[in-house]
Amino acid sequence: MSHDPASSRAQFNAHASKYAASEVHRHGPSLPVLLDYAAPNQRDRALDVATGTGNTAHALSPHVGEVVGLDLAEGMLAHARQRAQDDGHANASFVVGSAEDMPFPGDHFTLVTSRHAPHHFLNLDRFLAEAFRVLEGGGRLVIADQISPTPAVQLWMDRYQTLRDPSHHAQRTVEEWRELATAAGFVWTPHTLVPYRLDFAWWTAQSGCSPETVQRLRAHADALSETERQAAGLEYGGGALVAHHEQMMVVRLEKR
Repeated sequence: MSHDPASSRAQFNAHASKYAASEVHRHGPSLPVLLDYAAPNQRDRALDVATGTGNTAHALSPHVGEVVGLDLAEGMLAHARQRAQDDGHANASFVVGSAEDMPFPGDHFTLVTSRHAPHHFLNLDRFLAEAFRVLEGGGRLVIADQISPTPAVQLWMDRYQTLRDPSHHAQRTVEEWRELATAAGFVWTPHTLVPYRLDFAWWTAQSGCSPETVQRLRAHADALSETERQAAGLEYGGGALVAHHEQMMVVRLEKR
């Protein structure tokens, strides 16, 4: 998931139950857009990369022939497997593995997805190359991930995100995504930006932030000017940080 696989695995295993219960991850507004872009059908052999507790894989399951969820964190996959059993998703399976070194042969899948995860990847180019490798010709990769509007905001936001969750690596711009996807051989199709509002108290509790970390996050935000806060999407109420707003990019990349 990140630049430090052991650290990332520990982070997500420790908070797997919170992610399994999270409505933002299970039903957030990027999911229906991703499904629309993916246009899944019963002929599809689908792979969901960095599946976590399997939210996207489970959403795909009724629409595809089979779906595999891949993740480093066994604790997250345990929730995904239990949900597959509870919901009767017999065509869904879950495998431990890395987004940057996928344990599958080439030309194996017709659809690959990854949602709310690539900002954890150190080597996005390796993930894209692996996705291209495991897709058969005519396949598609559909991504939903948070983006930064500008490089300047990205520098500040990456520090903010990493303070909260050490497994975060980089919140890239759309332009960076486009360059890397094109270099990997994909054809970029029109993308959509989906707005999210993330409550500060929920956001910090989700990753198990200590009171000291919460104060460091507040201090990091409070140091910005009003103009900088607006650029970063920060929301204040009563003089205190209450939420931040970010854009989730959803894009379909095609292997032609």
